[in-house]
Amino acid sequence: MPSLITIFACLILGLSFINPILPPVIEIGEFTFRYIDVVTAFLLCIIFLKLPVWRFNFLSQGWWIIFKPFFPFVFYIGLSLGLVWIYAPSALWASIASYIRLVTTILIGWLIYMSIEREEDLQFIVKSIVFFAEISVIFGVWQTSSFSLKTLLTGRYGGFLGIGALGFISGLLIIWSAVVFIKGSLFSNWVVPLLSGLLGLFLSKSAAPILATILSIMFLYIVFINPNSLKNKLKLTGILTTGIIFSMIILLLLRTSDFMGLLGLKGGSWAQRLMIGYAALQIFFTHPFGVGWQASKTKEIIGDPNLNKILIQTFPEFPKHYFFLVEQTAIHNMYLQLLAELGIVGFLLFIYSVIQIAKTIADILKKTQNSFQYNQIALFCVVSLIYLLVWWNTKPLYGGHIESILAVSFLSIIARLYELESNNKK
Repeated sequence: MPSLITIFACLILGLSFINPILPPVIEIGEFTFRYIDVVTAFLLCIIFLKLPVWRFNFLSQGWWIIFKPFFPFVFYIGLSLGLVWIYAPSALWASIASYIRLVTTILIGWLIYMSIEREEDLQFIVKSIVFFAEISVIFGVWQTSSFSLKTLLTGRYGGFLGIGALGFISGLLIIWSAVVFIKGSLFSNWVVPLLSGLLGLFLSKSAAPILATILSIMFLYIVFINPNSLKNKLKLTGILTTGIIFSMIILLLLRTSDFMGLLGLKGGSWAQRLMIGYAALQIFFTHPFGVGWQASKTKEIIGDPNLNKILIQTFPEFPKHYFFLVEQTAIHNMYLQLLAELGIVGFLLFIYSVIQIAKTIADILKKTQNSFQYNQIALFCVVSLIYLLVWWNTKPLYGGHIESILAVSFLSIIARLYELESNNKK
């Protein structure tokens, strides 16, 4: 049986799936206190009461070893709030609230790390993530149970998560099933997540999860074959080529109008995302040191008349409502968002943190390769993080969202997994 604090950690993960549909407990201006915050605060109290946290050598813990490169980036985000005050003062409190939410998300990762004391706890948390994802897909299926086949083929659905989030967790289910299959588990252990994931991707028809899933599965396969021989190099080339072609065919079939709109630059969701990305680059060129955390989506920045004049000239065939003079939008690409909001310094800090964390995780993966259970979980978390890095090409970075909570959870699980494996070898 998992420990009590592990159950509360899983409750936090469960709430992260339904957080968007739950009303806030308390709302004061831009600041909200949600149900997930209630459980987070309660778990924090339990951990400090039950465990001698103050006696731990924090700097030697696995969690700190993995997350340490990320903290300069997070600190720089805090400094960028000064830029918000300069360029978009009306959004300052919203940016502060968003930054607090981001820091709270990192805290959730630490709590998950601290809640794992035994292998049973580790297994329970990972399987809970898979279970919550499957429940989300089931709800999406229930939402569409009365629809006709034609409606299902053309419409996009997201259950209680929303279209993008349903596609996101569906990709994770497919990754889990692929890892379990590769590790030689029973048919029943991987077929249900696989079918659930495929069904969720079909319902959402979201391009980013489909592409990210295919690329992540390709990465998973590459890890398990020797790339040194000529035969395997040719095999890898074939896999990459086939994966790219397969992705294009699927996206063309599911999103034909968006695909054609992108080719002709006349409209559609994908063409609009292209314009938003172009706007982000224009913001970066104008403000190479950034405009501050979450300020890019404000009327002062992306709604700036001069910027929109450039966009109208560059994309003259787009409908007028695509532009941002009346209604502003976030930059739907984390990397371009970081360039626009944090500038070159913040972007380089992020790239540095990703590289350093990747090196640490690669070392952990090597050290757990002889342990079946630990290596399976580590591999799932690693491939899921690769999946996230691809998926974030079409989504901004926010704290408190399901993707950011799962990202810090995967990193924290890897950190604790490494410690458990190290302790077993002593």
